[in-house]
Amino acid sequence: MSLSASPSVQVEVLDAAPRWSYGLLAANFARLQILFTWYGGSPDRYLEAIENGFEDAEDRDFVEDLKRRLRDDRSLLDDMRRIVGEFASRFGS
Repeated sequence: MSLSASPSVQVEVLDAAPRWSYGLLAANFARLQILFTWYGGSPDRYLEAIENGFEDAEDRDFVEDLKRRLRDDRSLLDDMRRIVGEFASRFGS
């Protein structure tokens, strides 16, 4: 019976990166998905979650900007919900 040594392999373990580090477009899409999935499309509920430490503080500017845009374009939220829904139906959610 012969014994052989297993080779030693170095592995680098990285922490999960925050969603905003993947690029602005991907981060904003993720934020919209969170807005609809967890907060029922309510920017105020999302902002409250940020204030309570349940969501990333980096999301605040996006959500506040969305609130401002909704004042001028009331259909924006429905358009974004439709886009996120269409994506989910094609690629799974």
